[in-house]
Amino acid sequence: MIRFFYTLALLSLGLSNSFSRIITTIDIPSSYTFEGTSIETGDILFSQDYDNKIGINIAYQQIIYFREKFSLYAGGEFMLGKKSESKIAFHSMYISPSFLLKEQIALSGRVGITQINTDQPNFNLDRGVLASIGLEYKISDDIILGFDYCFYDIKNKTITDVSNFNPPIITNIDGDNILIDTVDLDLSYRKLGFSIIYAFTNNKKEKKL
Repeated sequence: MIRFFYTLALLSLGLSNSFSRIITTIDIPSSYTFEGTSIETGDILFSQDYDNKIGINIAYQQIIYFREKFSLYAGGEFMLGKKSESKIAFHSMYISPSFLLKEQIALSGRVGITQINTDQPNFNLDRGVLASIGLEYKISDDIILGFDYCFYDIKNKTITDVSNFNPPIITNIDGDNILIDTVDLDLSYRKLGFSIIYAFTNNKKEKKL
């Protein structure tokens, strides 16, 4: 993941006239969901939501393809830890298409991979996918406001050694079914974000939404 950020930075330096963006996103309070399914029976053993607080993400995007009404970026995002039952964050890299709808409005999306960072020991989950869709409104050549809905999905982590199974939910599950079945553990996280996007390039003629 870190190598990807370095690659984007080097690409930006190497393409001095190319279009880049730095994005600061504020996430409204939301929740992430743990769900465990028995491998043997297919029954859902638990499904539990955990609220988290407001969050901040910092992202960098480098344009890799451009036409009059379509742009494609490669990007990376660093999420500051969100405090919940345990502090959790998703660090991601992705591609981001953007379609110009009107002179100042664009439809944007992201598809990529994400990695969980948490202070919870033996969390048992690592990587997954992300997808988002949103709108961007161009205030000026340099400033764009954005709004998006983003979904993170980490699936199919099989837990066979329950002695090492220690997500936040373990102390909140009634009964002991989770302790006797092999578990397929999933995590999903949905959020709404409001962004300020700073666009920059050495060639003003290239600057588009």
